[in-house]
This record gives sequence, structure tokens and C-alpha cells, in this order.
Amino acid sequence: MLRFYVLTSRKFGCLKRHFRSLPKAQTTVVINSTDDVYIAKAYEWCREEGIDVTITESNGKPGKGKNSVLQHFLASECEYMVQIDGDDFLQPHGVNVYNWVSENNPPDGIQLVYGNTWSDHSNPAELYGVHPWRKNYLNWVKDTFPLEKRGHYYHMYERREEYFKTFREIDKQAFKWNYPDAVAPTECARLIFYSRKLAELVKFREDLLIGEDALVNYQVRDMDWNKEITLKKILDSREKTYSYDLNNSGIVKQTERESNYEWLQPFHDAVDEASKNWTVPQDFSLHEIKHNIEKVPYIEDLGVEQ
Repeated sequence: MLRFYVLTSRKFGCLKRHFRSLPKAQTTVVINSTDDVYIAKAYEWCREEGIDVTITESNGKPGKGKNSVLQHFLASECEYMVQIDGDDFLQPHGVNVYNWVSENNPPDGIQLVYGNTWSDHSNPAELYGVHPWRKNYLNWVKDTFPLEKRGHYYHMYERREEYFKTFREIDKQAFKWNYPDAVAPTECARLIFYSRKLAELVKFREDLLIGEDALVNYQVRDMDWNKEITLKKILDSREKTYSYDLNNSGIVKQTERESNYEWLQPFHDAVDEASKNWTVPQDFSLHEIKHNIEKVPYIEDLGVEQ
């Protein structure tokens, strides 16, 4: 049996939006948040809607929440699960595809590559920040923030070469461990489908602000190469099972808007340490999932009340 898991920490509108496609009886909501007001509101709504819901301890980092999903899944009687980030959306076609896969020679895991994104903004890039090593950074700061709030951003500008060097090193790591199953090396795959076997082998770093998912995605590619698991991929720019919401993408957008690049070095070091024992070659590419599911209507309008 397959179960859908929604991991939520904020954005009540996004939580409600999931159930435009997800079957309530087949879904568990995991609330992992440091916001007590949000926790109470989300929990009460799920109970009123007859949706299975649990509250788990949060340290404010995404890896803690993702591990709590894995633990809940392993404590259940389900054989497979799909994990959906609270800000995003699983399309009706995705519900059908993953249900079908779970019943037809399922692999241990599925990665979404060439991700499918959504935004109703005319220029989604404007929702995010500008890297301090870009030529237009200072203009962005002046156009975006009042004078009294610019000090931090000017400090980040002074450290731009340091951050850029680490960013380039992360780019090289991604090229080695993630590419060619990506549009660009640093486009992170999404590990969306798990068997119980895979869930027992995976553990997310709970101390990383950003990159805990990229690290696991690199690790499972090596696990497949070494035949510890069976891992397959879906090209989601074509299949469109999952919509990554650029409007509401949480930590990534927040750190860029705040020019917070302190996460770069810890993530780089985590990959550097974990990869010492990896043997997967750089040109390794996963096999695609093949199915005969006819597509149902795609939901284009994913706007939510803020």
C-alpha cells in the first residue's frame, strides 16, 4: 500500500491546497514547525477534515522534519510512500502515477529530475535575491531595502569573493555527483518515492539549513550504482507529476532575500565528508520509470491565500 506524506511547517493556504489532488484517506500530514500558532491551526483543520495528522519535534531545520516523516512511515504498515514538501503540490497525474508504480514492480526509490516549477509571477527571479558576487547586487540592495537595513547586505558584499569561491566548489561537487540527471549540475533532484528498504537506509542531516536533500540525493545515486537499492527517475519537466512552487519556496527564497550564505560552507563540508566512500561515476544516469498511465487534467492555477 502507498501512502502520501505532506510535511508542513507554515503556509496554511498551501496545506489546504494539497487536497485539491491528494486523497484524504491515503494521506498523512506531518506538522514539523517552531510556530505554535501554525501548529494548532493546521492540526485542528486536519482533524476537522478527517485527515491523519501528527505533530513532530522541530529544530527549525528541514532535515529534522524529513526524518520524522521517514520514522512515521516505518512505524506504519505501508510498503511505499511519497513525500511532498508543504509549499509544493502533487498534481493529479502524480497521484495516479505513484499509485500505479507502487503496484507494478516498484523500485526502492524514484528521483524527479528536470523539475517542474510553478509561479504566477511575471518574472519569478524577482521573488528571490541577487547573489553578492553579481554585478547588479548593490543596485538590488538599494532598490529593495531602506537605508537603515542595508548594513548587513554591504557586509555580505565585502565577503562576496569568499562566498563565490565556496559556491563554485559546491557547483563542482554537484557536477560530479548529480550530473547528468539534471538540466544544470546544481539543479537538485527530488527523492519523492520510497520503499521501506530505502527509508531504513536514508537519514537526513538535521544540522543543515540548506542542502540536506541534495546530500541524500547524491547518496542514493551511489547506493543504486552499488546495487544496494534500485533507484529510477522521472523527467518531470515532461511528466509533470509535481509542481515546485516558486512563489512559496521557503528556506531557499528566505536565505537569498536575506543574503544569508552561511549555509554554503557547512553543506560543502558535509558533501566532501560523505563522498569519500562514493564510487558512482560522473557520467552515471538512472533509468526512467515506464508506465501506461493516461494523463488527467493538469492544475495550472496553484495560487493560495497568503
